[in-house]
Amino acid sequence: MGDFMVLKKLRKSKSAVSNILSTILIVALMVTSTALTYSVIIPTIDRGRLNATLSTSALFLTKMDGAMQTLFYDGVGASRNLEVDAFSGSLEFRTQGLNVRFFIDSAIFFPIPGLAFGAARFTIPSDIAIMDRSNIDYIKGSAYFPLAVTDEGSSDPAMIAMTRPSGDEYRMELWYRPFLHVRDTGVGGDIELSIVVVEFNATESVGSLNDGTYNLMLNKSSLEVNPAKYGFTNGNPITTSGDDFYMTILKNTGPEIIYLSTGARASVSISIVVITLGIEVISLF
Repeated sequence: MGDFMVLKKLRKSKSAVSNILSTILIVALMVTSTALTYSVIIPTIDRGRLNATLSTSALFLTKMDGAMQTLFYDGVGASRNLEVDAFSGSLEFRTQGLNVRFFIDSAIFFPIPGLAFGAARFTIPSDIAIMDRSNIDYIKGSAYFPLAVTDEGSSDPAMIAMTRPSGDEYRMELWYRPFLHVRDTGVGGDIELSIVVVEFNATESVGSLNDGTYNLMLNKSSLEVNPAKYGFTNGNPITTSGDDFYMTILKNTGPEIIYLSTGARASVSISIVVITLGIEVISLF
């Protein structure tokens, strides 16, 4: 009888230990599963969502660029309608400036301290680090392209770049390099230089893309030749003569020589053409 009771107690003791071990294993599995979810699965999903958002935004800017470039060669008043199919962040339109200088006889003879150009900017909030803050990802264009469209490099003026300026946002910008057209007849002859620059004129920005559906109405609102705001008189070119003509553009990293011609020229003529693209934001609901 005594031996039977001892065996019964041992069985109960083993059963209790088994239940405790099972409970510990279940809790451990739950903790491991939760830790795995928060440390691996959720961040992977969040990175996937951010990559999808950035890809959609980049695709929209590429489509916007295509629509805008078709307007370059249309007459004033031509228009395009574009659906905004990016689904996160904000879209704004800005004016930025290039410091342009023209030199002859080893001295500046015509500076333009703020040659304006338009920029469309997506700002996408996120603190997920999928790129370093010091990097620039060129979606279209390259850091090695000259600051103006010339015979060197790509003839496509569009530049689309993505940066991470702070720890909690990403930024994409679309802007156009100026076109530079030069006719140079050689030493003793003439230089005729013209720059075509693209500005934006936007009535408003889109503050929150996920709050509604929007369209953009794009139109070629004006084309100006030698505007007075850049120092021209009565729409006439700036002219001079002399030795060793060159042109520089300054943007962030220092002056870059865009065009250089050595030797004497009997005449140097400079013109600027400004294409203004109007942008109207239409909220559908």
